This record gives sequence, C-alpha cells and structure tokens, in this order.
Amino acid sequence: MRWLIGAGLLVPVAASAHGPGELFLDWVAWALLLALVGYLAGLLRAGRRPALWRVALYVTGWSLLAISLVGPVEHWAHASLAGHMVQHMMLLAAAPPLILLARPMPQYMMALPPAARRRAGPILGGLYGTTASAPVTAFIVHGLVIWLWHLPLPYQLALEHRLIHDLEHLAFFATGMWFWWTLVAPGRLGTGGFGLAAVLAVLTMMHTGMLGALMTFAPQLLYPDHPAGFAGLDKLSDQQLAGLLMWVPGGLIYTVAALILAGFWLQRISAANTCADRI
Repeated sequence: MRWLIGAGLLVPVAASAHGPGELFLDWVAWALLLALVGYLAGLLRAGRRPALWRVALYVTGWSLLAISLVGPVEHWAHASLAGHMVQHMMLLAAAPPLILLARPMPQYMMALPPAARRRAGPILGGLYGTTASAPVTAFIVHGLVIWLWHLPLPYQLALEHRLIHDLEHLAFFATGMWFWWTLVAPGRLGTGGFGLAAVLAVLTMMHTGMLGALMTFAPQLLYPDHPAGFAGLDKLSDQQLAGLLMWVPGGLIYTVAALILAGFWLQRISAANTCADRI
C-alpha cells in the first residue's frame, strides 16, 4: 500500500516545472490529487479489495494524467507541437481506457459518506447505463471535439488563454472517457455491441490518422505561432513529427482495441452458434 500512497507525490513532483506558487493555484493539480485521495480512501474503506491488476491500471492511468497535465509533458507541450500532440493522445487514448478498465467507481463510492452514497448510486447507475448505450453518439461527439480543437483558430486561442486551454483538455478527457466507456462496456448492447465497438474503434483510428496525415504532409505551417523547441527542429519539422505521433502511435492504440473487441465479438458469435446447435 505504501507505493500507492507514494503515488500521490507525483503531482507536486511532476509539476516542478510550474513552481510552488503556481502549483498551489492550479485547479488541475488539485483535481488530480483529489481524485487519487478519493480512490485511495475508498480502497482502504472497502471490505472487498479489487484485484491488484485493476489497482495498477488505475494508478498507471492517473499517473499518465498527472504527467501530461502538470508534469514534464505539459512543459514539453508549451515548447513543441510534437509535445502537444503527445499530451493530447495521452488525454484521448492512453489514460481513459486504463482508468475505465480499473473500474474505480466502487472505490469512489466507498469514499463518500453513507448518505451521499445512497443518493449518488442511482444517479451514477443511470448515467453509466445511458452513456454506455449510446456508442455512436459518443463516437460522433468525440470525433467532433478532436477535429474542432485542432482547427487553427481554436488551437491558437487555446495557446493564448489558459482557461480555454484547460477547457480543451477537459473536453478531450471527458469525451475520451465517454467514448472509451462504450468500448469497455459493449456487452450492454448484446453480442452485436462488440462488433459495433470494433467498427467505431477502427473509424476513430482512421479519422485521427487522417488528421495526423494532414499535419504531416501540410506544405505550410498550420499553427505558425506555436513554438518549436524539440531537438532543434524547425517549426515545419516539428509539425510533421506531431502529425506522425498522432497518426502512428495514436492509431496503434485504436487498432489494438479494435482487434480485441473483434475477438470478443467472434467469441460471442461462436458461443451463440454452439448453444443453437445444442438446441
């Protein structure tokens, strides 16, 4: 348990680039710390502990958030477009599935007082069911958010205004959690839910790959005011690297998810056919 509690130190340690005063006023850092403390409190209060691998997934996903939002990746993102794309992919495609596969909601519920737990249970249960039952809507909203924030004007506004920048990150993470929740819990829609989830993962891989390709092969700067400070690259080379990072490693995450979901789908179909033959 010591290593879990020690993980809470990642926020102030990783955020050293911000400075103590700035970190104290950073609502993102406090939100991250509150999320971890709530999870650990629920973990300690729960009568039945989750599997260790689920705890490890949560800590890994939370750590990716901390590193990307208040740690070295955030510092890199301010100096390089490539760093910015790494940050975006961590918020969109890396942290959400890890946190969701950890199933942290029981721990968060246990961290609440009993009265609040009784009120929150039905609300969260309904929200879980509603969001998991709308995979196509989640896919569309998630895709629109990705493309909107990578248009030159919104991107420039996010660079110039901290509040808009934070809203951008919140939109990425929130819609990422929603979309990945429909991929993690496709069984709510029956056997066909796995097939639909696999298709949506492939489509997301395709449209994010298209965005990455546009950045990679654009003959001119799409975000001319973004600094280029990675390994001495000029701005156009930095933009090309940013596009490649979104295109290839980012696309690989969605491809792996699609293959896993397709495997579950075929397994369900095979099991259903076996049952039908027995009848």
